[in-house]
Amino acid sequence: MRTHRVLAGVVVVALSVSVAMADEMSDLRNRFESRDGRVQQLKVAGTIGETSAGLLEAVKSASGEDRRVMEEENGDRKRLYALLAQRDGVTAEVVADRAARRNFGRARAGEYLKYPDGVWRQK
Repeated sequence: MRTHRVLAGVVVVALSVSVAMADEMSDLRNRFESRDGRVQQLKVAGTIGETSAGLLEAVKSASGEDRRVMEEENGDRKRLYALLAQRDGVTAEVVADRAARRNFGRARAGEYLKYPDGVWRQK
């Protein structure tokens, strides 16, 4: 009987963690969507670009507001990578690498990409 109670407790905790993770991922998705238009504008302007680390970085001088948008995006990306890593049983670096590859592939012509050698190149 004690084993059943312990097992039931583990299941309840696991479900609670799953629900909390789903809620946090939903919140992250909403924040990404709300910033997407501005992030795309900054990419098109050549102000920011994607890096091989799965994050955004300033290509040239960015205003305080532009930096704030970039930093918020990067903070949310890092949190998402951590959540996905936890869910998938890998490291956040593995998730970030996958995201970087996807972001490089989706980049539009003229956008800046920072490769592992530290050099910015336009797609």
